[in-house]
Amino acid sequence: MTVTCQSAEETAKGIVERVGHEVVLGLPIGIGKATHVADALFELARQDSSISLTIFTGLTLEPPRGGSELEKRFLEPLLERLYPNCPVPRYVEAIRAGSLPANVRVQEFYLRPGGYLGNAYVQQQYASINYSEVAGELMRLGVNVLAQLVAVSPDRPGRFSLGSNPEVTLDLVPYFNERRKAGLPALLVGQVNHSMPFMLGDADINASDIDIVLDDARYDYPLFALPNRAVSDGDYATAMHVASLVRDGGTLQLGIGSLSDAVAHCLQLRHSSPALFAKVLEKLPGGTATERRRHLPVELTPFREGLYASTELLSDALYSLFDAGLIKRPADSSSDIVMHAGFFIGSNALYDGLRKLPEARRKLIDMTRISKVNTLFGEEAEKRAQRRDARFINETMMVTLLGAAVSDALEDGRVVSGVGGQFDFISMAQSLDGAMSILMCRACRESGGELSSNIRWNYGHNTVPRHHRDVYVTEYGLAATRGCSDRDTIDRLLHVAGADFHEDLIEAPLRSGKIEHDYKMADDADQNRPEVIAAVFNQHRAHFPRYPLGTELSEDEQALAAALGWLQSNTASTGKRIRTMLRAVLSGTQPARETALARMGLEKPDGMKQRLTRRLLRYALQRTAQ
Repeated sequence: MTVTCQSAEETAKGIVERVGHEVVLGLPIGIGKATHVADALFELARQDSSISLTIFTGLTLEPPRGGSELEKRFLEPLLERLYPNCPVPRYVEAIRAGSLPANVRVQEFYLRPGGYLGNAYVQQQYASINYSEVAGELMRLGVNVLAQLVAVSPDRPGRFSLGSNPEVTLDLVPYFNERRKAGLPALLVGQVNHSMPFMLGDADINASDIDIVLDDARYDYPLFALPNRAVSDGDYATAMHVASLVRDGGTLQLGIGSLSDAVAHCLQLRHSSPALFAKVLEKLPGGTATERRRHLPVELTPFREGLYASTELLSDALYSLFDAGLIKRPADSSSDIVMHAGFFIGSNALYDGLRKLPEARRKLIDMTRISKVNTLFGEEAEKRAQRRDARFINETMMVTLLGAAVSDALEDGRVVSGVGGQFDFISMAQSLDGAMSILMCRACRESGGELSSNIRWNYGHNTVPRHHRDVYVTEYGLAATRGCSDRDTIDRLLHVAGADFHEDLIEAPLRSGKIEHDYKMADDADQNRPEVIAAVFNQHRAHFPRYPLGTELSEDEQALAAALGWLQSNTASTGKRIRTMLRAVLSGTQPARETALARMGLEKPDGMKQRLTRRLLRYALQRTAQ
């Protein structure tokens, strides 16, 4: 029988009464956490040391924090607009303050990217596991409470939807049933949130399946939004290469971020303007005019049959393809479902789109268990038949010349994010006929004012070992490495690295005898330069917008975001900072976006520091406008 509570405190006390003082709490990844329930349990444990509280979760979200004065001026109005009343779990505040009680333990299997590099507690408690193994890890810990946001609908009385996060919960239902049969406590707790879209498929459950429900309007809040990021020319170049690998009638998995947004846009461009798509792809470094593109088939035609999506994450990128009618192939003849997904997170536009979907369209999306989308285990024959010509597209930070990928951590052991489901999809790609694991990697990165290559000879950590190497894509083309010898793997990855790093990258494999002493790269490899890519897109700029999937930033904020990024890059070292400041001072008062300066509160600077800040920002706005 479901118990309904009107306060988080009442909910937490009810949990402890039924479970006892050993609470092992599972919270979903991302937006689906029952934060008020977790906070109330945290407060009980803080006040009563006899309560042992273990929290196991992933991707705990919190609004960004500005570092510099300019960043804070930019972020504060944006945060007020995007995250009104959006709660940050109290365990996060305690971890940051170093005040976590001794009887509370918090473990995450996926961290907010880059958010905890300097936090010793989080780094020590991080659990490195594949997404498909999270349910098993929770069982090992003896999880006895799952607490998540649930959706309700007046059209579906007596039903709840697990909304954004059925993925691990559904995999734990059999375990919870076994615990109950054995007389052990097991509670599924739902916190009603009226902003949560009511998703159908496996996420649509009987109200009686939930043991305790927290349902009161004062606990409603907008879902945590991740605004779409600007897409660069390099992102678009990478996406063009990726989009030329996706076969009509095939299967798609796609991640989140500007690279994935670019892939979605380029797939739509290929569908609506195939001639333009082919023209741009031919001109790009590593494109169809080059000999090195011959290693894999080139797909240039529109999507007649369409795509089926089997994805861990339903992101803005995938939803845009569904909305545009490219994701439309049914999984199989026995169902109309065109997308199986484990969880969703993204912009407010994504949440609004899901909420407004007519039921007939909503039924085409099945939010389901993680074992369904991230593995071939269980219903294997059905999954293999559904996932024909699969393209599992994800992102990595670095690639070694021998084909290993670095996606989750640094070589000193500090975790940037987590493995998540990346290895699940890589493993599936190697087990499915005609499938590809496609890892996108930016060829270069800038740090502290210095540019370095993301293609490395070696690195002290890897996420994907070299014997699982497959297709790597940078803005300079693709490297098909599955089944290749070490020599050919090195050759193909060298040809997707930035031209300025070729000479240095060749030295190590030469010394080790992995390539011949008279090795030479193809002549066209010298075209692997940002200015070459920019020249291609400048000819077709209208077809490659900065925010292809839309943005919640105003025009002034878009201009400011570009200017602040430029400033960060051009003041990263002492020398760059001095040069940029001098140029800003000497630039005079050329026209700039006065409304953007006003948005930053710099229309009437007070004192020398603010006048210099205004001059710097004005200069950056001028440069990025050009």
